[in-house]
Amino acid sequence: MNKKEMINSVRSYLSQFGRVNKDVLKAIDEVDRMYFINGNGDKEIKKLAYENEAVPIGYKQTISQPSTVARMLSLLELKKSDTVLEIGTGSCWNAALLALLSKKVVTFEIIEQLVDRAKEKISELGIKNIDIRFGDYTKVKEKFDKIIFTAGISKHQEEFLEEFAKQHLNESGILLCPYREGPLIILKKVNGKIQKTTTKEEYMFVPLI
Repeated sequence: MNKKEMINSVRSYLSQFGRVNKDVLKAIDEVDRMYFINGNGDKEIKKLAYENEAVPIGYKQTISQPSTVARMLSLLELKKSDTVLEIGTGSCWNAALLALLSKKVVTFEIIEQLVDRAKEKISELGIKNIDIRFGDYTKVKEKFDKIIFTAGISKHQEEFLEEFAKQHLNESGILLCPYREGPLIILKKVNGKIQKTTTKEEYMFVPLI
């Protein structure tokens, strides 16, 4: 599959949920997934860059399948004025997409090698509005308009997630987080309170460490 075919596949997937977010598709077209999947030098893995599937990036982590990434970005309802917190930098592809769709991205990663690789990637691309941080995201002090987790939680972590949203979302903000296996969790801050919904469709994610 080439990039055009990948984008068509993503568009087809998104269309089942209603209006397709053209800004998200444009970002996926402009921020080449191939560039972020080639960090381990594995030619066989590189061939999967435009397939609509998750691909390993080393350290027991993956770069999520494009349709899943597009769905999550669409659900965030991103605006150019948004500040975004991402938990789980991974390959940095998602952060680069977020950077194109928002004002500023702060992204946390606890695997130092992935942090180093991500910093190298955004430096080479000249992306200025991504702040990559190594360490524990729970120590973050700022508030954000949007928050996205790129790894899945267990049921017993839901209470923590809602408290994190209450503390770190700006009013009218959205937090998006997957279960390890199951739907995506959508938390919205309305009048200081957290409203929770979940998607009907389900996914599988690597666990949040």
